[in-house]
Amino acid sequence: MVETRLPILTTSIMLFALGFLGRIALHDYHNFETIMVSVFLASMLLPVSVAMTVTLSMIVLSDMYLGYFGASKIIIFTYTGFLIVSMITSRFQHIIRGEFKPGTVYKFTASGLIFATIYDTWTNFGVFWLSYAHTPENIVLVYILGLPFMIYHLLSSIITFTVLGFPIYCALSSKANDPQILNQRKELEI
Repeated sequence: MVETRLPILTTSIMLFALGFLGRIALHDYHNFETIMVSVFLASMLLPVSVAMTVTLSMIVLSDMYLGYFGASKIIIFTYTGFLIVSMITSRFQHIIRGEFKPGTVYKFTASGLIFATIYDTWTNFGVFWLSYAHTPENIVLVYILGLPFMIYHLLSSIITFTVLGFPIYCALSSKANDPQILNQRKELEI
């Protein structure tokens, strides 16, 4: 976890707002969303338990606002897909993080591509599992039918991870020396 310039609660609220409000504002543009980049940033900047809380609250509350919560069984795959992104980011953040340099931009862009692929592969498997007879032909069919959405999601991830994710990460990450922030971090980690 990278220490942030702002207190953990403030950072959490900002990342929640980015995901929640971005999802609502971009609702008409399917697979172009800010939830995944918010999940990624929360996992890069916050303790794991706080990142998971921010992740779930963004998804659940935006689903409730949009009227999706409980409307479909696929929700278990979408929610766990974002949790998978959060867990992988938390595990590999030491490799991804960096300073304001081109190499870090590339890592963020690559992370967006990798996580969109993992998420779409998982949720497409959910569509197959919940909606189709379990045959090899049907799983291939589901992944072929999902390609246009996946390509659009990959393109949107390049934009959101590069244009939003990287600058926000650079603005929020720092070696915070403020005793209040350090004490708050210790309390959350206990």
